[in-house]
Amino acid sequence: MNHACGKLEKILIGCGLLCLLLLLGVRANTAYGRPRRLPPIISEMFSSNMVLQRDMPVPVWGWDKPGQKIKVSFAGQTLTTTAGADGHWIVRLKPMHASSTPRTMTVVGSRVEHLSDVLVGDVWLCSGQSNMAYNLKGWTRGGHSAEEIKRANHPTIRLLLVNRSIAGYPKAKASCAPWSVCRPSVAWNWTAVGYFFARDLTRKLHIPIGIIQSDWGGTTISVWMPKQAFFSTPKLKYYWPLFTNPKTVINSVYSRYIVEVRKWIQAAQAAKAAGQVMPPPPPAARNPITSPNWPTRPACLFNTMIHPLAPYAIKGVVWYQGENDVFPGLPYYRWELTAMIQYWRKLWHRPNLPFDLVQICPCGCYGRPWDREASLVWQPEEDVAATVPHCGIIGTMDIGMLSNIHPFDKKDVGYRLSLLALSKTYGFKGIVYEGPMYKGMTIHGHEAIIHFKDIDGGLKSRNGKPLVWFAIAGANHHFVKADARIVGNTVVVTAASVRHPVAVRYGWNDRIGKSNLENSAGLPAMPFATDVPQP
Repeated sequence: MNHACGKLEKILIGCGLLCLLLLLGVRANTAYGRPRRLPPIISEMFSSNMVLQRDMPVPVWGWDKPGQKIKVSFAGQTLTTTAGADGHWIVRLKPMHASSTPRTMTVVGSRVEHLSDVLVGDVWLCSGQSNMAYNLKGWTRGGHSAEEIKRANHPTIRLLLVNRSIAGYPKAKASCAPWSVCRPSVAWNWTAVGYFFARDLTRKLHIPIGIIQSDWGGTTISVWMPKQAFFSTPKLKYYWPLFTNPKTVINSVYSRYIVEVRKWIQAAQAAKAAGQVMPPPPPAARNPITSPNWPTRPACLFNTMIHPLAPYAIKGVVWYQGENDVFPGLPYYRWELTAMIQYWRKLWHRPNLPFDLVQICPCGCYGRPWDREASLVWQPEEDVAATVPHCGIIGTMDIGMLSNIHPFDKKDVGYRLSLLALSKTYGFKGIVYEGPMYKGMTIHGHEAIIHFKDIDGGLKSRNGKPLVWFAIAGANHHFVKADARIVGNTVVVTAASVRHPVAVRYGWNDRIGKSNLENSAGLPAMPFATDVPQP
């Protein structure tokens, strides 16, 4: 009996040790209790369900052990290379035609990666701030988003989401969620602008469309630009100290804030002594260099959310940003946007990379007191679209919301972007993608006659009512509300108090609501000011 008990005791002890060893083995391969997967040998930009760019060489890259032989096989092509001293490797697939047939890419190195359901089509990078990030679930009121989500079953539309992160230097590796297929269960959280853009493109082109979504709400354009763009652009020397002498810049910002606070204290004390309501305090100063959880330092998002995306082959870029560049009131946006486009093109080695812009919408919450802060971005956007090759812009003057900087109508934005791409990038004839744009002005007595281009057969009022948001000024440059009527392909602008007009403005106000001048294609006229130099 004792012998049997001793044998059972040894068995139990042995089982206990075995369980302990197994537990230790599991713990050695877990992170916070979850199984730990070995890092892939291919960049996170490549995963099952991805879309590869058609009709151009397709770089495929990753990291493995230094000196490791790498073999990439896809669509009848097999390429080999060797990982360098830093582990990096890259191959380039030859150009391929568009294909909706799912195929598998196999990467063989120290491990084997099988990426399934890979399509070939066109890939667009969609970037910017919150109006690009605004998801499909919230794109409009009235339940229409729920209806659209139910219909969002497009197996040849795919999306790669770039994770948000900040860094002070350019990163080599991208941080991305895996490519996802457009289904209602996931499409609700996609960029609404990107979704409608891709949907309308694929309806016309009948090829797979891939969207790379890289955005962050509440950001200025400076965080999306590389450091080199600032130092190579003399117009942007305002930013140079942010890189070369950050402490001085921070102290300068806070010193100005101290002055503002002192002035407010004096005004508040005077108001209190007079029995009046005290004025509100000045808004808190923001550190222009660092923020623990918010991208404020120039180049910090370019480093993590743009730089590591290249050289993934793409068709073009869609850019929807500028709302946060209204607030600073700094007249640099044109030079920033031009430099950003130039350096993104350099990054991809594509000097003619299509770059399509979305005009920011009018809104009553931009700035005070003069209500024309949005023009600091509107005019540069139009200037860049007119002067930078392979760059275009769509208008949004008819879909703004006075009380919301995020207009719900993202469907029209995506549709208009598709028109722009189909016309300028894909070369379709007869497609109108922009509304009436200011061409010139002639004066006849007390009438200012405005001439337009891109009128597509004629001008009209969107709602059949008299035209609104025109202003006119005489030699004193004091603008007053004007009467405006369509005469042929022109608009005649007058005001009883202005007998000798010298300038006209249209929509040159943040709080215009919805404009109603458009062309026969239903596209809104772009804002303009005849007293502002045209490009």
